[in-house]
Amino acid sequence: MNGKILGLDIGVASVGVGILDKETGEISHASSRIFPAATADSNVERREFRQGRRLGRRKKHRKVRLADLFSDAGLITDFSQVSINLNPYELRVKGLNEKLTNEELFIALKNIVKRRGISYLDDANEDSEFSSSDYGKAVEENYGKAVEENRKLLANKTPGQIQLERFEKYGQVRGDFTVEENGEKHRLLNVFSTSAYKKEAERILTKQQYYNQDITDEFIQAYLTILTGKRKYYHGPGNEKSRTDYGRFRTDGTTLDNIFGILIGKCTFYPEEYRAAKASYTAQEFNLLNDLNNLIVPTETKKLSEEQKRQIIEYAKKAKTLGAATLLKYIAKVIDASVDDIKGYRIDKSEKPEMHTFDIYRKMQTLETVDVDRLSREVLDELAHILTLNTEREGIEEAIKVSFIKGEFEQDQIAELVSFRKSNSSLFGKGWHNFSIKLMMELIPELYETSEEQMTILTRLGKQKTKARSKRTKYIDEKELTEEIYNPVVAKSVRQAIKIINLATKKYGVFDNIVIEMARENNEEDAKKDYVKRQKANEDEKNAAMEKAAHQYNGKKELPDNIFHGHKELATKIRLWHQQGEKCLYTGKNIPISDLIHNQYKYEIDHILPLSLSFDDSLANKVLVLATANQEKGQRTPFQALDSMDDAWSYREFKSYVKASKALSNKKKDYLLNEEDINKIEIKQKFIERNLVDTRYSSRVVLNALQDFYKLNDFDTKISVVRGQFTSQLRRKWRIDKSRETYHHHAVDALIIAASSQLRLWKKQSNLLISYKENQFVDSETGEIISLTDDEYKELVFRAPYDHFVDTVSSEKFENRILFSYQVDSKYNRKISDATIYATRKVKLGKDKSEETYVLGKIKDIYTQIGYDAFIKLYKKDKSKFLMYHKDPITFEKVIEEILKTYPDKEINEKGKEVACNPFEKYRQENGPIRKYSKKGRGPEIKSLKYYDKNIPESFVNITPHNSKNKVILRQLNPWRTDVYFNPETEKYELLGLKYADLQFEKGTGNYSITLDKYYEIKEKEGVSEQSEFKFTLYKNDLLLIKDTKIKEQQMFRFLSRTMPNKKHYVELKPYDKAKFEGNQPLMALFGNVAKGGQCLKGLNKADISIYKVQTDVLGNKRFIKKEGDAPKLEFENNL
Repeated sequence: MNGKILGLDIGVASVGVGILDKETGEISHASSRIFPAATADSNVERREFRQGRRLGRRKKHRKVRLADLFSDAGLITDFSQVSINLNPYELRVKGLNEKLTNEELFIALKNIVKRRGISYLDDANEDSEFSSSDYGKAVEENYGKAVEENRKLLANKTPGQIQLERFEKYGQVRGDFTVEENGEKHRLLNVFSTSAYKKEAERILTKQQYYNQDITDEFIQAYLTILTGKRKYYHGPGNEKSRTDYGRFRTDGTTLDNIFGILIGKCTFYPEEYRAAKASYTAQEFNLLNDLNNLIVPTETKKLSEEQKRQIIEYAKKAKTLGAATLLKYIAKVIDASVDDIKGYRIDKSEKPEMHTFDIYRKMQTLETVDVDRLSREVLDELAHILTLNTEREGIEEAIKVSFIKGEFEQDQIAELVSFRKSNSSLFGKGWHNFSIKLMMELIPELYETSEEQMTILTRLGKQKTKARSKRTKYIDEKELTEEIYNPVVAKSVRQAIKIINLATKKYGVFDNIVIEMARENNEEDAKKDYVKRQKANEDEKNAAMEKAAHQYNGKKELPDNIFHGHKELATKIRLWHQQGEKCLYTGKNIPISDLIHNQYKYEIDHILPLSLSFDDSLANKVLVLATANQEKGQRTPFQALDSMDDAWSYREFKSYVKASKALSNKKKDYLLNEEDINKIEIKQKFIERNLVDTRYSSRVVLNALQDFYKLNDFDTKISVVRGQFTSQLRRKWRIDKSRETYHHHAVDALIIAASSQLRLWKKQSNLLISYKENQFVDSETGEIISLTDDEYKELVFRAPYDHFVDTVSSEKFENRILFSYQVDSKYNRKISDATIYATRKVKLGKDKSEETYVLGKIKDIYTQIGYDAFIKLYKKDKSKFLMYHKDPITFEKVIEEILKTYPDKEINEKGKEVACNPFEKYRQENGPIRKYSKKGRGPEIKSLKYYDKNIPESFVNITPHNSKNKVILRQLNPWRTDVYFNPETEKYELLGLKYADLQFEKGTGNYSITLDKYYEIKEKEGVSEQSEFKFTLYKNDLLLIKDTKIKEQQMFRFLSRTMPNKKHYVELKPYDKAKFEGNQPLMALFGNVAKGGQCLKGLNKADISIYKVQTDVLGNKRFIKKEGDAPKLEFENNL
């Protein structure tokens, strides 16, 4: 053991690190580790793009199969002759009753097969118990009515008939749009079930079969297979010939029934066994038994007997409805006691009892076709496994038939089980237990026969967790530790923390204490929003209190400054006065503001729950009361004190007032109305746990895993996970300022967390000052009886454990010692650009001397106000930029410009104010959709307008199809890395920027590389000389030290990217110790100031500078690199 304490402040995108000497408090190390939070947004985006690509491929494949079907049947041989100008909706409706040509039939069926509907709506529709509202929720809450309206229309119409009507009436079919009829708005969705399209196709083909003998039954069946066929969701991608570990056909030759089965995880103690479903009968019995064994009851043994437990289990299984409170009442009845005398049960966030109640088993007893009581434990457990693993009808049906080969369930029973699973998704969505059925079956008899809880039994039976013992006995496997943390944001933060623990252990040895604080929020944006929200709420309440006080005191908006001089905590008193409705909460008497201001000793701030119990010195545990009432209440709770006080209102009156108050927070109300006996040891312990120890799931996982590791390796390291609220209090008590403008505060917080472990109140998680009698305490170390006021007690327990600690961490000298490290982003398999595909056109515009290539832009909807605003802005600037101006000048002049002349773009609203409006929408409301010019007025509808946007960028990805006349491109390419060279002739640095698009992917190996030809091409383009010498490669968040060798000045920067492609050797830089520069912030003289907006774009091709790449470990220790190798790395093996 090294005699040191490691403090870790684990956030969603940072880990603060602080290392102290346990005896002296000397600071050995302080650093901040910064990394991008593992937000789910990027994964969602990637998943959606991948899903879109797959849908596109499948649609294309269906169209190819349809063409092959028509070709093989001899219905069409030359598809180039099929017209593209026919309305497919008209043909689909016509085909229901009239003869279609082969070409018309192909167009109609192709239109259906392209967008074949949503299959899971069929599942919803088949479930007879689904109500209309349930059906609507199958898509999305907001879509409910529109989807339900479609379903009602399908009773008498086909999707094609509905779509044609909408097309003719509104000029639109696809997408999500709103129409107004009879003053009411209706949302219309082009969402129909796959079965509805199937029925329509069957009707069309059956009718056409009457006219065309080539349309056989086999042809019809083949088409319907193309239309409705899909891979089972639980089989995943791949097949026997093309195996992949993402599907059921694994690369190791095995074939799975369900790909989700491997995600269940293995039992903690039997690694060959899968975890049991929480919905299984065995898990329900095990969980309730464990809850019962945790109870402390007023019997001679303090525990329930085996007979009582069996009686309670039977009651829980047969009760029609059962909550934790009702179950506790039944237990009290069994042991002939009061519920108040039963202790040891869990409580939820609302402080209500929480127990397992066989809820799923009881719910299954409502099944009509399945007699649950007659099913064996084994069958019930297997059913629970199936219903937890599978969510859709197809998967459930197949799994039941495979698992119960003797036909234990009839088809009607399976159908009801499918329906039951859908209507009780929350019950089966609870997932998987940590233990297997095998382990729980060994423990259940022990739980009945003894009064021990599960961990005690496991220890007694000699059961050991079977995770492989790390070969590095002093170091922790971060992946193994985080496998039970299912939130990716938390898991990433903890992995970073474990890397820090390992490196700190390597450098300093095994720690005496590791103290951790984990983030309040699981999302970086949520954390920021929560902080801003809390700050604003505090500020608003402070301002409201001061304004009310000023108004009552002098009729002005502000109180005079002089009243605060010498009046201790007056601002806090005024805020509490405001919260409490201007009353003393212990007596109910009004507090005049002038009396509060001028008689400072008449009123005091009291801790609702004594600080010696709550350790909570926040505003939530404070009230403003008369000094006399405070003296009389003493170290008691309001519940214990009020009815015995001479000049107080009754507890009943007090309780009624507190409950009715809207200004008091819920936490303060809980404190004020606490009715527990705070003199009992177990109550004191509960408050310590609640206010000092972080008991959230992810925190417990980290705590338990670290404790297991150190215990397994025979280290005496003490692990603690503390609440952030507690360390915030310490920061306030010690008056250590917190600035979030830089990253220093993470390291300072970590040191506070480390120091907190040495507070007197914290040692051994027990209170060293034991209450003796009112206002007297016994020092458990010396045995001395000490008389302390609440303020004196607060000063003692919150006093910094080291005399010099607060001064040190608050000093500027210490701040300069703090190190920083950043997670460098060197991955090469990122997306190469945004997902937008851009069309281009060659055209000569305005001042162009010759034809130029332009990227096309698009105003997607000219009927919206945003669409019109974009149109008119471009129109006024240069109307020749619209394609229609060149390609269809008659429509542009006689339709578009005529509407602009005829219809206004301003109108008077209901309040009499002039507001903007859309002439195109005004026209549509009167005449229907705008159409291209034609003599009969039946031209195609115009909804969007294309325009020539910008010249084609220098750098883009060319994705032009082989038969296209114009280029199709991806732009906005993302930068990847920058290679730094030094030219010995000019004695200047030269930079070569590479983008993700410059890499090529090798399908067979999964590797990435840049060809030499490509690299030299970029090198020449970037202006890097042939004689220049390679120095090093920079990735996003690499650190670099730039020295001005002439005036001996230097500065550390964080590298972002090579930027400004039209300017050679420019980069964007970020500060070393914070997220971004301030506008006009001065830099080293060589670079001048940062731009006004805070962006730092600087050229590095300067004389008399020296550049070092700075590598850091996770603790921020630096290594300076002048030269990284002889040549840049161009080949990358994919080890992901």
